[in-house]
Amino acid sequence: MKMSSAVEQSLVVLVMLSLQKDDLPVKSYLLSDRLEVSESYLKKTMRKLVVSGIVEAIASKEGGFKLARPIAEITLLDVYQAIEGAGSFIHSTQLADRIFLSQESDNRVEDVQQALEVATDDVLSVFNEAEQDFKNKLQNYTIAKLLQHINVDEFGKIDWRQSAVN
Repeated sequence: MKMSSAVEQSLVVLVMLSLQKDDLPVKSYLLSDRLEVSESYLKKTMRKLVVSGIVEAIASKEGGFKLARPIAEITLLDVYQAIEGAGSFIHSTQLADRIFLSQESDNRVEDVQQALEVATDDVLSVFNEAEQDFKNKLQNYTIAKLLQHINVDEFGKIDWRQSAVN
């Protein structure tokens, strides 16, 4: 499994928006400057977060992006699925069938096919269980939990709209 960098960037954006002073919207160019990614790339990522109901896009002169719901209600699974999709990342191409069944004589094909089906089912079962464990773990971790390590009173809210990139 490979996860795109957009998942990490999304998490950073969500933390930034949750720390935004007065919950004011932050424009995409300010976020992209901070993340050091192109604005067009970030806009595609932000669109996915908007469509999934994690972030709200506000179209106005003072608009931008802000959280659409409380951080205690946004899980890592929400973010992962918004960016990577909700479908399974386990897919069989039936490569073993193509390789091993093409090598067998007609009288052994049924035996080999049955063995391949059992082995494939076993392997897919293990991968599917691992995927479910992965998603369950993400479902149980919220942005609020991520931020529990930051003392917001001490750290303070940040107005990303006023903060210049160094």
